[in-house]
Amino acid sequence: MKKMITDTMLMPLYASRFACIGGDCEDTCCAGWGITLDKDSFLRYQSSFDPVLRPLFTRHVKRYSKSKSNEDHGHIELRKDDCKSCPLLDDWKLCLIHERLGEKALSDTCLHYPRTVHRFGELHQMTLDLSCPEAARLALLAEDAFDFVAEDRTISQGFITVIRPKERLDLAAMEDVRSLVVQILRSPDIPLSSRLRVVGLFCERLEGLIQQRRFEDLPGLLGDMEQDLDSGAAMALLAGFTALPEIQAQVSAPFLMAGLRAFQSPHVRQVLEEAAQGLGFRDGLAPECPDLVRAYEGGLVRLAPALAAVPWLLEHFALYEVLRELFPWAEEGPKRQFAGLVIRHATARLLLVGRAANREAILTPLELAETIQVACRGFAHDRNLVRHGHQVLEDSGWNDLERLFTLI
Repeated sequence: MKKMITDTMLMPLYASRFACIGGDCEDTCCAGWGITLDKDSFLRYQSSFDPVLRPLFTRHVKRYSKSKSNEDHGHIELRKDDCKSCPLLDDWKLCLIHERLGEKALSDTCLHYPRTVHRFGELHQMTLDLSCPEAARLALLAEDAFDFVAEDRTISQGFITVIRPKERLDLAAMEDVRSLVVQILRSPDIPLSSRLRVVGLFCERLEGLIQQRRFEDLPGLLGDMEQDLDSGAAMALLAGFTALPEIQAQVSAPFLMAGLRAFQSPHVRQVLEEAAQGLGFRDGLAPECPDLVRAYEGGLVRLAPALAAVPWLLEHFALYEVLRELFPWAEEGPKRQFAGLVIRHATARLLLVGRAANREAILTPLELAETIQVACRGFAHDRNLVRHGHQVLEDSGWNDLERLFTLI
C-alpha cells in the first residue's frame, strides 16, 4: 500500500486555486510523455479483473526492465496513433481508471500531476507545472498568483522529492539563496531583463564561491547582493548591457526548429506552427537571417501592447521556473542553471513574438498564457530538447555570461 502523508505545504496562490477541468481541457496531460507507474499501481493494474480495464492493462501496462526504484517500476505504453495519447482515456479524454476504480487507484504520476512537491528539511513546498493549461492560466493571469500561502495537502510519500544538503551547505543556507533569487525577481520598478541579469551575476559569484570551497563567505555574498539591490549598485553594474533583438532571433530560432521536429500533441503543434509561420518559417526551415530578424522585430512591436495588459506575465514565468527547478540547487552548477533559465525565457519569448507577428489583432491574455503553456509543454519536459538547447549555446559560444545577457 502507498504511504500517504498529510502536512501543511507552502505554495503560491495559483496552486491553492487549482482544480482539474477534465474533458474541457484543450490539451491532454499524457500525450507523447512517458507515463511512469509506481510499484503499487503496477501490481494493482496487473492483478485487476475489471472487464473493461483488464484487456487494456494486459496490452499497455509494461514493466521497466531496469527499474531503479519503486517510483518508476513500470509504465503505460501510449497509443501508436498521431496523438500518442494514453490508451486508458475514454472518448471525452477522461481517465477510465479513475472512473472504474476510483481516485485511489491512480498512479502517483496521474494522481498528483501537475503538482510537484519538494521537502526542504521539515518544510513541504508545492508548485504546479505550467505544462498544464489550467495551471498556466492561474499562474500567469492573476497578479497575486505568486503570493504564498500554507495549506494542508495529502500526497503520496513516494511522490515527494527530498532535498539534501549540497556543496557542504546546510538546508537553511540553501533556502536563503533561493529566497534571494525570488527577491531579485520580484524587485519592483526594475525591468525584468535587468532582474534576470542580476540573477546571472549572483549565480556567477555563487559558483565561484563553491568552486573555491569558500562556503563560510556565503552570508557575506547574500548580504552584499541585498545591499546592492537596495542601493541600486546591482543595476549600475549592468549599465552597458542592452537587448539585441537580432541576436535573440538568430540564437533562439534553432530551439523552435528542434521543437517542430519533435513529437508534440496536436494542441502544442498548432501553437508552434503558428509562431513559426509568424517568423517566416516554411516547412520547418528558418528564413534567411535578414527576414527572420525583420519578422522578429515586428513581432516584438506587436507583442508590447499584449503584454501591457498582463505586465507580470513573464515575471511569473521566471518565478515558476525558479521554483520548479529548485534554482540554483538542481544537479548542474548555478551558471549552467542560469543558462537553462535564459534558454527557456528566450524560447517562450520567441513563441510569443512569433504568434504576435502572425496576428492582425493583439494577442489576448488567454492566448499569452496558452503560448507560455506550450513553451513549457513542448520544450521544458523534453530532456533531448533541453540538452539540444545547451548544446546550441555551447557550440556557438553563447554560454558566456556576458553573451547570455544579450539574449534576455
